[in-house]
Amino acid sequence: MLVENGLNILSPSEADEIINKTNNIVILDVRTEMEHNYEGMIEDSISINFLKPRVAKREISKLDKNIPYLLYCSIGKLSIKAAEYMKEHGFNNIYVLEGGLKAWNKYFGDNNKVSKFDREESSERRKKLIIRLNRIEGQIKGMKKMLAKGEYCGDILNQSLAVKSAMGSVNQEIMEVFLNTCMISTKEKEDFFRYMRKLIK
Repeated sequence: MLVENGLNILSPSEADEIINKTNNIVILDVRTEMEHNYEGMIEDSISINFLKPRVAKREISKLDKNIPYLLYCSIGKLSIKAAEYMKEHGFNNIYVLEGGLKAWNKYFGDNNKVSKFDREESSERRKKLIIRLNRIEGQIKGMKKMLAKGEYCGDILNQSLAVKSAMGSVNQEIMEVFLNTCMISTKEKEDFFRYMRKLIK
């Protein structure tokens, strides 16, 4: 274990040992929620996006300062900043994963991705997506009628914004299904991250 500026920096093997022997440790992923959901995560970790400081600081203020925390990010830099912030605000039992998730996956053979759906769960997810798309289709038909009747533009825009928000949720759900059912080959993995980058923009 390396102590740097008062922070306990752990190698992946040391972090694994701490996780296994500390019952009440909380594992914090300080990357974005999309990275947490789609690029893999350490098992049982929770997401607090430190790239949104205002939201992150509000969420951190709700945490128990008397229990231990292990922080990680993609490569280990953002988690150090988050740990420094937490230490400044009274959290004294903090560990940081050296090298982030990249080092963790390299050490453990890249086996820490989110779990795969079985066939039944995949089928249920797709059925729910169809139901949500049917609702959105109904909203769009309603917008067309409003336009044809010459209704107030503000009301039509509100309906359009609701459709946009609903489609954002659908996109996120499709990406989760993609990750857990369709991402098998290297080509499909490349496609997945290409679509993810488009969604993030």
